[in-house]
Parts: sequence; structure tokens; C-alpha cells
Amino acid sequence: MQTTTTPWIPEENPSLDGPDYVALVIEWDDSDYQVTKVTKAPSRTPKALLQVGGVVVAGALGALALVAWGIHRLRS
Repeated sequence: MQTTTTPWIPEENPSLDGPDYVALVIEWDDSDYQVTKVTKAPSRTPKALLQVGGVVVAGALGALALVAWGIHRLRS
């Protein structure tokens, strides 16, 4: 005696007649796509290198000034 609205799924154990998993299949076709090869990495301009170098030097000088100030405060 079934009381469900779907006659193919028994009421006692619905997993015996239905699928236990769902498979997802993705097909990929690479023949339509062209691969572009990078022959040379883009180089930075000298201006950008000088800006980065200036920031590094300024940061190092700032750290040294902070250390010198801290040592001076500890000694006094």
C-alpha cells in the first residue's frame, strides 16, 4: 500500500530505487582555442625602479631614525 504521489518511489526506503549520486560531466574542447606564448617578460622602466629604490631607502632611513630615537630615549 503506497500513499505517496510518486508510484515509482516506495515509501519504506526511497533510496533503493532512485539514484544515489548525480554525475556532472564537463566536456572541454581545446581545438578551438589558440595558446598565446609569452616570449619575454615585461621589464620595468628605470623610472619605476628608481621610485621603488627611493621608497626602500626612505623606509630604511626612517627605521634607523626611529631606532636612534628609541635608544636615545632609553638612555636618558
